[in-house]
Amino acid sequence: MAKALNGNLVVGVQWEALLGLSKVADEVRELAAKRGARQFLVLKNALGSQVVGLAALPAKAQRQGLYALAGWLREITDDPNILFLHRDPDDAANAIFIAIHDGKPMHDQILPQEEAIESARRFMQEVGVGVTVLGDETDIPFSVTRRIGLDDIAELLSQGGQEDYRFQPVPRNPLFGLALAAAVLAGLGLGARWWLQQHDQEIQAKLAEAISTQPDEEARYRGQLQAALQAPALHCGSAYAKRMQAAIQQLPRNVGGWRIKQLSCKSGACLVGWLRGEGGSFATLSAVRPAAQFQDMDTAVERVAFADGGGDKAVAPVASSQFYLQTGVRMQALEDYGKSSPGGGKALEAALGKTDPLIPLPPQLRNRGASLPQVSKGAWALSGHLAFLDSVAGLMGRSGNMALDEITVVLSDESPSFAARGTFYVQ
Repeated sequence: MAKALNGNLVVGVQWEALLGLSKVADEVRELAAKRGARQFLVLKNALGSQVVGLAALPAKAQRQGLYALAGWLREITDDPNILFLHRDPDDAANAIFIAIHDGKPMHDQILPQEEAIESARRFMQEVGVGVTVLGDETDIPFSVTRRIGLDDIAELLSQGGQEDYRFQPVPRNPLFGLALAAAVLAGLGLGARWWLQQHDQEIQAKLAEAISTQPDEEARYRGQLQAALQAPALHCGSAYAKRMQAAIQQLPRNVGGWRIKQLSCKSGACLVGWLRGEGGSFATLSAVRPAAQFQDMDTAVERVAFADGGGDKAVAPVASSQFYLQTGVRMQALEDYGKSSPGGGKALEAALGKTDPLIPLPPQLRNRGASLPQVSKGAWALSGHLAFLDSVAGLMGRSGNMALDEITVVLSDESPSFAARGTFYVQ
């Protein structure tokens, strides 16, 4: 349910995709009638896809000029994937949750705090690429890219110049006015039938013009696929894996009476977990690792950055048969080797998941699927004894179609181990 906040910002908007099968006004009118909406606004993303935001706000509020908060979030950052979490100013137990994917609002709700955080986590997992996190929430399990409150956004709104995000009244059905005019003309004996025929011809001409200017579905699909293949996650190939591996290997295992217990590397940085041992103190760790942040009496964490994959060439999809016969066979060999290791344990484990379309083919293009580029993605994983960490970059370099998401390392005296995971792309 839509709700107007202080500052003329509206949350709880219902967003619907516009299919482009009829005039925008007609499609908006039909959707508004189904949803009981009185106000609307239309947003378009960089690829031309349109969505309509629907709300049922009091007429008095409409006269004040109300704006969609989800629309304004697109002004704050150019990133196509945005997550906004903010406490509800009217109820501290609730949170405003807005999720935008490829420039289009997907969720716009006020939820209980825990439900909002869980929904945000699911959205980030589903998107699978960089998400800009905005808002004022602090007690969440992921970092906020930029802290910004409703008051800050309302201040931007007061500066004006963004009427694209203002709600408008749902357009009236023109048939009522048409019927009224016809009745008047008939009563005056002025040839209502001729007038209606002329008006119908004008409507048909405008409809034909609207259809001719609709975005080409094939061009839209190709544009979405090309954008997906340039996502930041695809720049994390074998060169990036080698830099991550070097960052891990350069870390000292023991220092000042502290030792590394575990670490996790992703997005161009490693989060290192330190554990205090005999002779260790806050002073001894600070002296050699000044960036370490103490968590309690015996543990500390440290963020160690290394060059991310931003400047690297993006990984490229290869033929499915090439990947499985070249890299897949090598993964099977590593898996078999791991099973035969002495001591009964598994020195290496490898896994490949099933593939899904990177960008699903629209229904109206399925009969042309054989002539269109199609790319699928799947998950891969490699784990085992830390001595085999070098295998990750070597494996990724075989086909050039594998991206690395994360490497985690657990250091123990008995069996130090690593686990790497990522995504592969085939066509």
